[in-house]
Amino acid sequence: MTWVDAKFEKEKSTVYVVERVEGQRIYKEYPANLSFYHDDPKGKFRTIFDTPVNKVVARSWKEFQKEKRMHTSGKIWESDIKPVNKCIEDHYLNSTSPTLHTAFFDIETGWHDEKGFSPPEDPFNPITAISIYLDWIQQMITLVVPPKSLSLESATEICAKFDNCILFDNDGDLLTAFLDVIEDADILSGWNSEGFDIPYVVNRITRTLSKNDTRRLCLWDDLPSKRDFERYGTTSTTYDLSGRVHLDYMQLYRKYTYHEMHSYSLDAIGEYELDERKVIYSGTLDQLYNQDFEKFIAYGRQDTLLVAKLDTRLKFIDLTNELAHSNGVMLMATMGTVAVTDQAIINEAHYRNMIVPDKNFTKDNQSDDDVDAEVMFNADQAAGAYVATPKVGMHRDIGAIDINSLYPSTIRALNMGPDTLIGQLRPIMTNAMLHSKMQKVGKKKGMTFAGAWDGQFGSLEYQAVMNRSLVEITIDWENGQGSTTHTAAEVWSLIFESGKPWCISANGTILTYEKKGIIPSLLERWYAERKELQAKKKSWGNLLSGIKVPDRLL
Repeated sequence: MTWVDAKFEKEKSTVYVVERVEGQRIYKEYPANLSFYHDDPKGKFRTIFDTPVNKVVARSWKEFQKEKRMHTSGKIWESDIKPVNKCIEDHYLNSTSPTLHTAFFDIETGWHDEKGFSPPEDPFNPITAISIYLDWIQQMITLVVPPKSLSLESATEICAKFDNCILFDNDGDLLTAFLDVIEDADILSGWNSEGFDIPYVVNRITRTLSKNDTRRLCLWDDLPSKRDFERYGTTSTTYDLSGRVHLDYMQLYRKYTYHEMHSYSLDAIGEYELDERKVIYSGTLDQLYNQDFEKFIAYGRQDTLLVAKLDTRLKFIDLTNELAHSNGVMLMATMGTVAVTDQAIINEAHYRNMIVPDKNFTKDNQSDDDVDAEVMFNADQAAGAYVATPKVGMHRDIGAIDINSLYPSTIRALNMGPDTLIGQLRPIMTNAMLHSKMQKVGKKKGMTFAGAWDGQFGSLEYQAVMNRSLVEITIDWENGQGSTTHTAAEVWSLIFESGKPWCISANGTILTYEKKGIIPSLLERWYAERKELQAKKKSWGNLLSGIKVPDRLL
């Protein structure tokens, strides 16, 4: 079974899924998995902290919310996992990704003699042309309204020079035809279509046809949902589709290419990736429309083809599809970073028969007021990576080392994860040092939080332990084991000489190697897969270069 998109309806407590199987669109319905867990000494299930919990199953969304309110006295688990994600995990996890039907498209809009071009939020100008490339049948279609200065006979003659170029009297009829053309598309994609094409089309359909007609952009008779997004310091409005997924190819390109470009215009990226550019013209686009209708049509078709050719070369929609299906998230969720990783961790925990906490989880169900102020000060802020201050001047015998995948390698080396925590050195000395450096003295401004860490590789408590000093260190133990106080030298012996499978991070966190953590396990698998794919990429690159590669290396 291969899914494309899904949605949850609270009123019906149902998850609706659309699949693409052997080229056919199939609709499915599943009762929503409305369950969560709560602490129970006699519970049959175990959390990632190896504590017992019991399961609560509700029959409706209303009952689910009521059950959650009834368990507010203790910790609850997995109550914030979306029903859609639960459905995908229950019915589709590890399923193959479908062959998607993608419609690449580009719109052109008219010009007003007094107002000029119209913005997407107020599309007072008509849409003069839409070019659509349907990848599953490899056909380009252009829908166009000719300029009033051109006779119908001349416009028809020009359109006949292009395959599947269709004339319309007005953009209302053009938009109706557009909705017909994309009916079997799973994906809509354009260049900067999140910021312009999609909101313009939605608002123009509402203006010329009706709001109800915008439902045809979606499946399940849904309306597009409005969403604000911020880009380049400006907040704009776009629309998300339901069932049929919109992916802005410019945003895909920015996400999956690991180099910064001077320009992300389609012309610049087309030239860089394909050695191919947009149709060049002089004057304004409105002048092109009225004075050279043939080149105007070619211009829109070329813009659409450039995006389609970029995907043929880069396969970013296929990559998005694979990421979504490998981790059990919606295609749009892959545009961020948190949702994919969150769900991957949840899947790994469930594979081990472990229950994960809610995201607003606190270890002892404490409010902020209940937690020691010094601990909160340390926990709420992060200085980021340690960067040494350069020593200016000429130096001899300089060496450098680039550690491969430093952060994930560090996580794996220390077996870092919430399920491997043993204890934490209470950062009393460290917090006092940070407060002192950040405090304003008279007119002298205090340091920033990051600046206060300058020159400090780890917490003062960690340094004391590694130096085996005699200062006293308090350890806050996990799983309700309370706190104990030792000299730093005793802590060193406890970690390194007691025979326990423990280690300590530079932040003073004590972790165990007794079991492999969920996050380190994921990173180990991802890293191995990455190396395998890099080797395949190199082999194929050698083949394309004409270098014979032994079969055993392929």
